[in-house]
Amino acid sequence: MDNHEGIRRRSPVAGLPRGRLSFVEVLGQSVAAVAPSAVMVTVPVLILPAAGHATVPVFVATTFLFLAVGYCITQFSTRMVAVSGIYSYTVKGLGAGAGVFAGWSVMIGYAGAAMASTLGAGAYLAALLNRVGVRDSPLIVALLTLAVGAVALALMIRGIKLSARISLAIEMFAVVAAAVVLTVLAVRGGSTPTASSDVHDAPGFALLLATTAFVGFESATTVAREAKRPFETVTRAVRWSPLALGVLYVFAAVTQSGHQVAGGNAAPIVLSLPGSDGPGSTVLSVVLELGITASWFACVIGSCTALSRTLFAMGREGVLPPALGKTHKRFRTPSVALLASVPVITVVPVVYLLVVGSARSTLIGLLAVSAHGYICAYLLVCVGAPVFLRRIGEPGRLPTIIGIGTAAAFVGIIVWAALTIDAPVWIATITYAVLVAAGMAVFLIRRRIEPRLPEQVGVFDETTADQVLNDYDPWQVLR
Repeated sequence: MDNHEGIRRRSPVAGLPRGRLSFVEVLGQSVAAVAPSAVMVTVPVLILPAAGHATVPVFVATTFLFLAVGYCITQFSTRMVAVSGIYSYTVKGLGAGAGVFAGWSVMIGYAGAAMASTLGAGAYLAALLNRVGVRDSPLIVALLTLAVGAVALALMIRGIKLSARISLAIEMFAVVAAAVVLTVLAVRGGSTPTASSDVHDAPGFALLLATTAFVGFESATTVAREAKRPFETVTRAVRWSPLALGVLYVFAAVTQSGHQVAGGNAAPIVLSLPGSDGPGSTVLSVVLELGITASWFACVIGSCTALSRTLFAMGREGVLPPALGKTHKRFRTPSVALLASVPVITVVPVVYLLVVGSARSTLIGLLAVSAHGYICAYLLVCVGAPVFLRRIGEPGRLPTIIGIGTAAAFVGIIVWAALTIDAPVWIATITYAVLVAAGMAVFLIRRRIEPRLPEQVGVFDETTADQVLNDYDPWQVLR
């Protein structure tokens, strides 16, 4: 029997280690998945043509929006320990169908962010190599992107504790480097921005793209099983990350609003520095490119870590092949899920880049698809929060107001962006719709094969009989 007087003998997510990650390491997972330093010098540049003088207000509004999302997510993270975050939370709030929809949506978000990050790391590495005589080209960026994916895969299979520490150290260096360079730029002054972009004067699209600056902040919830005191550490990471990110992004938007951005196709996502012919600016450029390369790499690790845990959960439930729910015997990581997903995440942006020939266009396309996935998942978890609280007998007016209001705001962003006539928005919307429809089709097929499947979804970590009888400490997650 799996249960003993109501208590399981084995946790549904057994195989992943329990209680290894400190708060700093849990925070490192959220920070890595967001890659704030890369966002600071990339996303404002991409948003400027679409938002114009409204760029700073766009980031302020988005900060408040994601503080509300964090509030909704913490209604779950203080009450359950999940390995798939938003997916399991939505199941508990809205049921299996909506939960699986949210699960596929957030996986599209994680995958799109990881693809953009591998490309971003490859583009910045190419810019660095260009300084020592290696001519930049889409082929060079493609080869470097493949190398980034291979190194990230090796680190993630090796273990979450190692990858979390490396990611946090990388991101701390990258944020400092980006802040120093942007401060120098602000002191020097600059010209009116002239960014190359496919979308101009489209505030709806600007808001959609701005959400990609915050998405992934909730990924700490996907390592809750592996965290010490998960109810406390995961909740703190989710609650405060949007505020800290918002401060960084508003600062970056203000400093970049008067500076020129390079166009072109060779390394078009790299910020150019005024007076780049001078030696000081060359040093700043190298520091910036090193920092942002590191940040993109950290984002690959953070996004793929969250994605693999969601795939792991779906494998354990039977929504996806059970093999995805297996862990490495030595390192206790979801190695099958990583081996299945990371090669796809690495190859897709390479193919996209070679077809399009522009790193900027590829990056915008991947981020737009990723944003659709995240926004739809956040929308559902926000609606699910007050429903979940009512189900467990803890209804409240504030969670209902915040949850429904935030979901409505996301609906407005999606509709506003979709009404933009420019092709990239429509392409991203259609791509997301096709991918999520394919995922739901897989779920419906699996449900026909296994009628009890809806009862099995939404697994989370549970106390086992051995822990109660032997070494279970009920205060472990509270003190």
